[in-house]
Amino acid sequence: MAIDKLAEFFKIKSFKTETNYQAAAVKHNEHILVLMKPLTFMNYSGIALKEITARLNISFDNILVIYDDVNLDFGSLRIRPSGSDGGQKGMHSIIYELQDENIPRLRIGIKNPAEIEKFFFGGKHNLAEYVLSEFTPGEMKNLDIVLGASRDAALSFTSKGVKETMNSFNKNILA
Repeated sequence: MAIDKLAEFFKIKSFKTETNYQAAAVKHNEHILVLMKPLTFMNYSGIALKEITARLNISFDNILVIYDDVNLDFGSLRIRPSGSDGGQKGMHSIIYELQDENIPRLRIGIKNPAEIEKFFFGGKHNLAEYVLSEFTPGEMKNLDIVLGASRDAALSFTSKGVKETMNSFNKNILA
């Protein structure tokens, strides 16, 4: 959804489909930006990223991985220049395939404690089911704001870098 919000901003109508991903390139502020959506299962998204970085010779510091994070409250954004996967399987795959933790990422919070409780079975939460569930009507009301902020954070990353973007966007934008 965040990539689609960026594509909408750039008026990209279609993505070129490759074996493991879809991609579209656009010129922005003297840079060529490539928007990529893996076609692999999320747990194997590193395969798609490894393929496109090799094909286009993209350095890891010029990558911004965007993903949802069940550990952050809905509406929170967190940009980091590097780090572990934090238990996120897609980020684990990326780190494994690229053999590097120094990959900037934008985490978009999707945690809703009341909704997560609906996915409590057999003494534990089924987070996979929760992550794949629909947004609540209240979340849907604010989803465009969250996605707009994620778009702005990604654009800030391309022009101002990771540190300035962290200072501007690491917060709950709905608070």
